[in-house]
Amino acid sequence: MKKAFLALLLFTSFSAQAGGSLGVIGVLSESIYKDTDARSLALPNISYTGERFYFRLPEIGYQLLPKTPLQSFAVGLSYEGSKFDPDNSDDANVRLLDDRDASVMAFASYRLGPITTKLAQDISGQHDGFYAQISAGYPIQLAAWRIIPSISYRYIDSKMSNHLFGVSQSESTKTSGGITAYDSPSVSHTSYGIRGIYPLTQSVKVMLGINHTKYDSAVLKSPIVEDDSITSVLAGVIFSF
Repeated sequence: MKKAFLALLLFTSFSAQAGGSLGVIGVLSESIYKDTDARSLALPNISYTGERFYFRLPEIGYQLLPKTPLQSFAVGLSYEGSKFDPDNSDDANVRLLDDRDASVMAFASYRLGPITTKLAQDISGQHDGFYAQISAGYPIQLAAWRIIPSISYRYIDSKMSNHLFGVSQSESTKTSGGITAYDSPSVSHTSYGIRGIYPLTQSVKVMLGINHTKYDSAVLKSPIVEDDSITSVLAGVIFSF
């Protein structure tokens, strides 16, 4: 599975008001990995927001400060879905490599107006790395549509990057040198997205969206990567309560 799926899980988080929502989101996403086709996935959309506690797939968190329209400060755990199954590649050598499994991250996030900063550290032992992110998004009401453009920048440290894009010597040996060993440095990417939410009824809404992620050029040095950008589209139905 590819990195875009986690970004889209966060991108599709819907309910930020008190209460909750249930729904399903269909996602079609490209891959940056070698000879790996775009894949589709159905994602559950589940959220609950209380006075302090909240759950918005893939995050569970607690507000350390009373949440206001101006600011919020939260800590919690998140499922980092950045992973890759080599069996999804058509390249015979890539298919010999180890899985890049997902991880569980502990995070702290602070929002001031439309700007959110976030620092997350792996606690599952998958890579022991971290990422730092800054993002911005602001809803715009256009007739019945609620349009939300967004942008984010994420720095991924070398441990996390190597887990996703590196190749160990033992993996290289499996391919008889067909894929050279590679230690990935830290990388970064910028994501741009827009989603639209349209109410069918007071409690049922449809969502459409598109997201584009562009990595820095360092990612192309990995022998298992063939592209430095991902475009993903989504559509879904949300029931709020």
